[in-house]
Amino acid sequence: MQGWMNRSVATAGLATALILPSALRTPAAVAAVFSPAPSCVAMYQSRRYTDAANDCAGTQSVTVVYQDGAAGLCHTLEPGAFSTVGEGCLGPHGHADHLAVCEPS
Repeated sequence: MQGWMNRSVATAGLATALILPSALRTPAAVAAVFSPAPSCVAMYQSRRYTDAANDCAGTQSVTVVYQDGAAGLCHTLEPGAFSTVGEGCLGPHGHADHLAVCEPS
């Protein structure tokens, strides 16, 4: 019986060691609800990067919301700006779902 318990404790420890790091990597913004960015802000995603272009008349602050619900950092784009705003589809969160409005910190 003691051998069985040692294996159970070791298995539980291994499962925790595998799951916990991925849970800690998830941004806190996952639980937040974001309003979609205006249609004048376009998103382009490649394998490595997600880029945004601001074709609006004013400055826009946007974040990438990924299909798994995670959100990236908030980026402020001046009118006419084109910038990398997130990871590409090969990143830990996969494909970008949309751009959302955010508050710069």
